This record gives sequence, structure tokens and C-alpha cells, in this order.
Amino acid sequence: MLDNIRQDLRYALRGLRRSPGFTATVILTLGLGIGANAAMFGVIDRLMFRPYPFMRDPGEVSRVYLQRHDRERLLTSSSFEYTRFLDLKQWGTTWNQIAAYSDGVTAIGTGESSREYRVARVSGTFFDFFDARPVLGRFFTPAEDTTPRGAAVAVLSHAFWKHEYGRRNVLGEQIQIGNIGATIIGVAPEGFVGVSDGEAPAAFIPITTYAGSNQNQQDATTYYTRYNWGWLSVMLRRKPGVSEEEAGADFSNAYLRSWNMERDLEPRMTPAEIARPRAVME
Repeated sequence: MLDNIRQDLRYALRGLRRSPGFTATVILTLGLGIGANAAMFGVIDRLMFRPYPFMRDPGEVSRVYLQRHDRERLLTSSSFEYTRFLDLKQWGTTWNQIAAYSDGVTAIGTGESSREYRVARVSGTFFDFFDARPVLGRFFTPAEDTTPRGAAVAVLSHAFWKHEYGRRNVLGEQIQIGNIGATIIGVAPEGFVGVSDGEAPAAFIPITTYAGSNQNQQDATTYYTRYNWGWLSVMLRRKPGVSEEEAGADFSNAYLRSWNMERDLEPRMTPAEIARPRAVME
């Protein structure tokens, strides 16, 4: 067997020496393939196996997904209406922390000096999931994240603060984030990205501040009284000893109640016994 292997290797090497162009192509293809696999593993390693920086007890934290049936199809979504989030927050019993979050590209600054950055919109409970202390000031609290519109405050990421402000004391200064004139109340520690899979957002603002500033001025209550704007994600920290399956069953019951609440507002909605709404944890 060893003789056969040696013969095969000699034959392959002779063939590669006779065709240098083909040899270069093979080496380049192998290099690209190995590099692509290494990069893909790095992405999977970051997204699936490593917890977010500063997250406390990540094994107890789950993201919530909603499922329903549409005819014969099973639809799964990670997008929640804020009203739905309030329903689950009120009726779920297997968690001791729950938070809503979303992000998007938003102009920061005024006039020609404004630039587009990613901005995280998070509930006042969001920072409780992390063992992180601001390097300046503080994080905002649930008292600053209330309907119909939260406080106009912002927490800067460490990278944005370093790059745009040169690490100086910015507490109390004003910053224009989209159509929100916010007061800077804190700077997150270096390496804190929230639940971003890449670079840290430039800033964190209360989720109700964002929602309340983007509603029709004639009816600023829509985002928290109706179910027609699915735009945020939800994560929770399960109580000790509660499995993801148990939490999923609990939130499925809460989702069913929420579905029926929505159907009271929209009678043409699919009945719950057909849609079979349920929540799953990951």
C-alpha cells in the first residue's frame, strides 16, 4: 500500500511540474477554498459559539421567535410589534429579564457634517443583561424608556466616542440622531457591542424614543396600541431551572392571548385554531 502511495505521489508531482499553469491554478484554488472555509468558520464561531462580550450568564439567555401557520406553510419570524412585546412582557412567567432591541442606519449630526451610522434602539432593560460599566456617565433606565415617547438621551459606543470626540468628556452635550436631539448621558466600555454581530453601533437610544419620534403626529400611540408595525427583536433571561422548551410553552400561551387581543382589533385575522401561533426559543 505504501509503494502505491509513493508511486501516486511521484506521478502527481511529475504531472504538476510538466504543467506549471495548471499547478498555479490548483494552488490558487486550494488557497481560496481554505481561506473561504477559515473565514466561514470564523463567522460561525462568532455568531453561534461565542457569547456577546460582557453578557452575563449567556446560557440562560434566549432569543424569542414567533411561529404561525398560513394555509400549509409554517412561518417563523423574529420581528415583533412593540405591542406584542408588551403583551409577552405582561403575560410571560418563566423569565426574570426581558428586553427589546433593533438597529438601523441613521444620520448622526447636522447639515453637511452629518454621517450615517448604525444606531441601536433598545429597551431600558437591555443593559441589565450585561456586566458592563460605562467609562463615562451611565446607561439609561426603564424610567427613560416609556410610552408614548421616551427620554431624548443617548449612550455612545466607545469606538464612536474615541473617533469622533477624542475621548474627551462629552456628558451633557447634545447630539443629533436622525430627528432626535439627544443628550449624551454615557459612553459604553471598550468592546461593548450589545447584540451586534459586527462592530458596535455608534450610539444606543431608548426604543420608545425612536418609535415615538417616528410616528404620525396625529396618532403617536399607534406603535404601542396596534399590531401593524413589526420591527424589533426580543430576548429574555430564563428563571433558574427553566428550560428553553418550558419557556417556549409559557410564551406560546402568552402569544396566543396576544393573538386573540389583536384579533379583537382586526376581526378578519385568521382564527387562532387555524394559525396555531406559538413561540420558540433559541
